[in-house]
Amino acid sequence: MRRMSIYRVKPGMVLGKTIYGHNYEMLLNKGVIITEYYITQLKNKGFFKIYIDDEETADVVIEDPISDKIRIMATKDVLKTYTVTQASLEHIEADTTEAIIKCINTQKIKRAFQENPAFKQLCKDINAFVDEIMNSDVLSGLNSIKSFDNYTYEHSIDTAVIALIIGKRLSLNREKLRQIAMGEFLHDIGKIFLDEKIINKPDKLTPEEYEQVKLHTTYGYELLKDIGDIEAASAHITYQHHERQDGKGYPRGLTGNNRLDHGIIKYTDQGKIILVAEIAAVADFYDACISDRPYRKGLPPDLVYNLAKDGAGTQFNRELINCFLNSIPKYPVGFDVRIKNGKYKDFVGIVLSLNLYELSKPKVKILYDDKKNKIAPFEIDLSASKNANIEMECIC
Repeated sequence: MRRMSIYRVKPGMVLGKTIYGHNYEMLLNKGVIITEYYITQLKNKGFFKIYIDDEETADVVIEDPISDKIRIMATKDVLKTYTVTQASLEHIEADTTEAIIKCINTQKIKRAFQENPAFKQLCKDINAFVDEIMNSDVLSGLNSIKSFDNYTYEHSIDTAVIALIIGKRLSLNREKLRQIAMGEFLHDIGKIFLDEKIINKPDKLTPEEYEQVKLHTTYGYELLKDIGDIEAASAHITYQHHERQDGKGYPRGLTGNNRLDHGIIKYTDQGKIILVAEIAAVADFYDACISDRPYRKGLPPDLVYNLAKDGAGTQFNRELINCFLNSIPKYPVGFDVRIKNGKYKDFVGIVLSLNLYELSKPKVKILYDDKKNKIAPFEIDLSASKNANIEMECIC
């Protein structure tokens, strides 16, 4: 199986993973033969990356840390929580930040959120989500197929997956992992108080529009902070996931201490970012960068991996980034890669499997030579000493 851009998919190929629609009904089942009509429909519905089964990659096994059942359940819960809460805002008139915050803190809005059946269901279903991640040995959280229409909700689920993988590696207890999951599920809920034209704008935001978007952290926190079923740490994930170690983030310009304090810094401490929010910040950045958006293509995961590494100490907690680099693969299984140097320069292949002791050194199956001719496949193990100097890059 391999991950492929919809623009490279051709009629006659075989779908490798089931694709679900806007309401999470099955659109195309795994194993279906792709037609020109299906390709057009997928493009129209905003699906630009899918999985394909073929003979060349029959031995490539792509696993997901959570099952389709749990992923769909959680995504539906998040979607309904957002949309039902947003519907309660229809008759609110407020045109300043202060007025919006005042409205958010009214009993009407708080009650509409807390008594939302979807939110109550989310509070129940989150336990199954956390348990599945805790019991999974799969490291990559990159295997979901996002659509533009449901990006916000699917992004919330994927950031939760990535954050929980990091938290699990840090040996955080189940309660901390639950706080992280709840915070990630709702980290962007403040966007329901923003102008939809800005949120869905297909072009780059103006400086004024960006200032408006930055308010989603404050609005989200104001909504969640007094909700009985939400821990203070989860609410502060919503508040702090765009803060930076160097104090140049928003909304409050908090700083970090670049250490894994495991909770020494409390959410009540002034001027400091709590660990669970630092984890959420890394997960949010990573998933946002690799995801396709209306105004740009997703960046290759190896590039985003390096960007996160470069941000250690300034944008992200330095010790936490070391954990991230050992938790999320630089070259995920199923991604096409190109060799950049040496004997096999410009040869193209696919990531076959990970080396669990050094995730940046996977095993690669080479399929094409430097002239793009199909060749007899052979494997290169980047963890072997003879291949230590080989460099490669993901092809999106």
